[in-house]
Amino acid sequence: MNSVLNPEAPEFYPHLTSVTQGGYTSINKTIRSSNNFPSGTSLELFKTFTDFNFVTCKLSESVVVQSNEIIITELPAVKLKFNDNDYNTEKIVDANDSMLDRININIDSICKVNKSSDQLVDVIENGFKVSSWNKTPVIAKIQVGSAMFIGAKNIPRPQLTFKDTIDNSESLWVPKISDKPNNIKPLALNILYNEEGEAVGYEHPYKVELELYHPPSSFIDPDPEPPSFPPPLEKTKLTYIDTESQVDALVKHLNDVKELAVDVEHHSYRTYQGITCLIQISTSEGDFIIDALAVREHIHKLNLSFTDPKKVKVFHGAEMDVLWLQRDFGVYIVGLFDTHQAAKVLKISGLSLKSLLMRYCQVDADKRYQLADWRIRPLPDELVKYARMDTHYLLYIWRRMKNELLEAASGQPHLLLSVFEQSRQICGVTYNKEVVHDNSHLGLYVRSKKSFNSRQMAALKLLYKWRDSQARVLDESTTYLLPNHMLLSLAEALPREVQGVNACCSPMPPFVKQNLIAIHRMLLSCRELPMEPQLFQMPQSISSMVNVAHHPLISYNVHDLTHYPEFSEDQPINLDQAAECIENYIDFQPDINAFKPTSDSETGNIVSNLNVDAKLFIPPFDRYRKYRTLAQMEELKEFKDKEAKIAAIGKGNELIKKEVLIKLQEAKALVEAEEKSETDKPDAATEVDNDENVIQKTVQRKRKISSDKRERKDSVAEATKEDKTENKPKNNQQNKMKNKSEIKSNVTRFNYKNVNYKKFYNENEKVLKQPKMKFKKHK
Repeated sequence: MNSVLNPEAPEFYPHLTSVTQGGYTSINKTIRSSNNFPSGTSLELFKTFTDFNFVTCKLSESVVVQSNEIIITELPAVKLKFNDNDYNTEKIVDANDSMLDRININIDSICKVNKSSDQLVDVIENGFKVSSWNKTPVIAKIQVGSAMFIGAKNIPRPQLTFKDTIDNSESLWVPKISDKPNNIKPLALNILYNEEGEAVGYEHPYKVELELYHPPSSFIDPDPEPPSFPPPLEKTKLTYIDTESQVDALVKHLNDVKELAVDVEHHSYRTYQGITCLIQISTSEGDFIIDALAVREHIHKLNLSFTDPKKVKVFHGAEMDVLWLQRDFGVYIVGLFDTHQAAKVLKISGLSLKSLLMRYCQVDADKRYQLADWRIRPLPDELVKYARMDTHYLLYIWRRMKNELLEAASGQPHLLLSVFEQSRQICGVTYNKEVVHDNSHLGLYVRSKKSFNSRQMAALKLLYKWRDSQARVLDESTTYLLPNHMLLSLAEALPREVQGVNACCSPMPPFVKQNLIAIHRMLLSCRELPMEPQLFQMPQSISSMVNVAHHPLISYNVHDLTHYPEFSEDQPINLDQAAECIENYIDFQPDINAFKPTSDSETGNIVSNLNVDAKLFIPPFDRYRKYRTLAQMEELKEFKDKEAKIAAIGKGNELIKKEVLIKLQEAKALVEAEEKSETDKPDAATEVDNDENVIQKTVQRKRKISSDKRERKDSVAEATKEDKTENKPKNNQQNKMKNKSEIKSNVTRFNYKNVNYKKFYNENEKVLKQPKMKFKKHK
């Protein structure tokens, strides 16, 4: 192994550094490239192109060949197949498990963990006591790029030993301060309410003191001598504080100094709200590291010096440090100087502490341990050095930046006072618990850049709120219980089977394994929801641009405004400069006639109801907004119609039974009316003369009877046909009956006396008496 990675190991692979770093770089590029491949509907569209299919097939074959070369060293009998993803995935998982098992066995054998016989002898001889090898945390270091991950096993959860209980509920957070040193107004905890009368938090205990704060003249006037450069870490005294007596000694020492540099180290992965693990303080006498886990209930004594307005407290990026000190210890700050805010005012390119250390101290700070687990006790030497570096040079940097701020303002203190003012506003922020509402999941959804339908959005919302509630109960972070990428994968896939949940959460976190059935049921319930139309929503950035574009004070012209003062969100607003710019904007006049204001455009009605013949120029986006509104209305109308049909079906069979009975009654009435109309007709047979031929009479009577039967059959068929049609109104049936009766009354009766039926009879007989074909019989 390379000595850089492990100094205690011999050099048996001289090129291990290049191999590991080159392999990491290749894997990183491969993952980035694969993430850019199309997926979902986009992939189906790309598959229609022959060139795309050809390239993907070549890539797949190359991946299979390279994977076989890697797997053959671990499992010689396994060989991946082309175009068989399920088989290949299963074999790769088996190969990975085999490799990890072999690595774990080797590590255990080196660490002497598997010597169970010796441990059993120790237990028998010394009694059933927990041996030291199981108490000490097992520290692991993993370097990824420029960052170093330091984690450990067997770390007891420190919040279990706290004397103050951890409240993760959504109730109001109550400040922990019990006494108020350096006060102008006595301690009083006042609740703040919003416009609806709901309690939203507590007033800052040092609000009056912060409003009246003004830095002493010694911090504003230029220094008579340049600041002295601090000695290196090796020659500076270090005091590690983990007892109450040491805290008292530190408080006594801080009362005698005028300047102190402070920093905080925080852990948030294995707790819901977070835990402050370390507090670093540097003064002219040396460096101090406070073990905040060991003396948590005594750190509130620091308020005596932290709220003293005659002392300057130097932080770098104090926004979160101020909140963490309030939440865990009830410590507040009055008299803050933030070097991060000073770097913004001086317009320094690098705003990080690493950049400031290199700029002012020529010290290249090692920032690889930003993601370390600060709960590890005892602290490793590299973490102690990293913690000291954050505050050791900070007092020197503050003095250098103070002189530069005075020089930039030609000796005037207004730039320096602006930094103190911005730092004062940071100190005035109060801590409040995170509240999860119905739209909290939208932030994660927007950052993912995915496109979900209504079922997937319902699953994301349900899992997000359930995960948050479980994290509050267990006092674990939400990302530890269920990482965000797994949460999005479950909401997007909505697996039908439990195996699908396993595929989305690989490697599966312990919490997911314990609640596998509950997660699967939630996903199935979301899958059964009805699909809702995906309405168009204008992004916030576009809507803000539209509002600005339609503002009456701003024209469509593009001008060079470099000679006007710059505006930034980080800088305070100057109302005089803003008024000056608005006045100049009013004087701008458009050069193109199409953009000149008219009677319609002055009222903000640029598009005149989609009138394509409008003389005023219609921007494309405005036309899109109008057409989009019409599309939304049609989509909503269609959706409401579907909802109405579904609701009608869901009412049950009573409505259908009523409609069927009504139709049957109408059909029966129609049949009765037809029979009555037929019986009222005069019989045509009575008008036949007795002198006519008997054959003609019988033929006429037969034709009459057959026609009557046919008409009755037709009327019954029509009635049954109308009975089957459910949606025809009753008025249409009545109108048909009325029209039939009118037609029958208007038709004149035909005289059948002189009709020669023999003519038709003879023709029919001729047709029937056609000569038969004669066939010869072949013998």
